[in-house]
This record gives sequence, structure tokens and C-alpha cells, in this order.
Amino acid sequence: MPAGPVPERYRDLLQSRVLGHLATVDGNGSPQVNPVWFFWDGEHVLLSVKPETTKYRNLRGNPDVAMSISDPARPDRYLEIRGSVVTFELFKDLSWVNHLARKYTGADFAHGADGEHRYKITIRVDRWTAQG
Repeated sequence: MPAGPVPERYRDLLQSRVLGHLATVDGNGSPQVNPVWFFWDGEHVLLSVKPETTKYRNLRGNPDVAMSISDPARPDRYLEIRGSVVTFELFKDLSWVNHLARKYTGADFAHGADGEHRYKITIRVDRWTAQG
């Protein structure tokens, strides 16, 4: 599995509106995988996570993650990244999740209200693998 930056030929997947499938590990060592909205800042993967979720508890207990993104136009083409959470930034409004919602839906997040706590999770990409 190569280390270093994701090659340019796979960055379209990171910038697309395709969901990522994020794998975390719980305290017993069991994996959990969820589809997630994400944003690529050119170096890190950024997510929004509610603090009452299993995903959040898993990330606090073990910051190591893997995420795969499949190309919907070519089923044989994908990108997998592996890395670690480097920051948890608390948002007490919907500004961060609205940023993600606009990417995926073109509108603000419709399932929340200001005052809900959400964390912006920043994931450092350590390794990657890809095909296609």
C-alpha cells in the first residue's frame, strides 16, 4: 500500500459527490462501516459526526480509519485511503454540515437544527491503494 499523496488520477473520486464508506474499529476490535459525506481539502478527508453516534465513540477510542470510494461509472475503479483522525473540531451550529450538504444535495442540511453539536473530523491520509 503506497504512502504519500493520492495520485492526481484518483483525485476526481475525492472531489466527486460519491459517498465514502468509512471503516472504524470499536473497543472490542470489531469493524464498523458507514457511508459518509466527506470533503477533500487537497490533503485531508473531512467529515461531520454527531457525538452520540457509534462512529464518534469508535473514532475517539481508536483514531485509525479506512475509507473506500468507488467510481459509479466504472465498477472496477476505486480508491481506498487509510489514515488517522488528527482533529475533532466542535461546531455548535450547522455551518459545517451545511457545507457538506451543499456538496451532496445542493442545499442546506434538512435534518438538523442550530444548537446541535457536531464535530468536524479531520483525517490525515497515510496510505492509499487504488485500481482502474
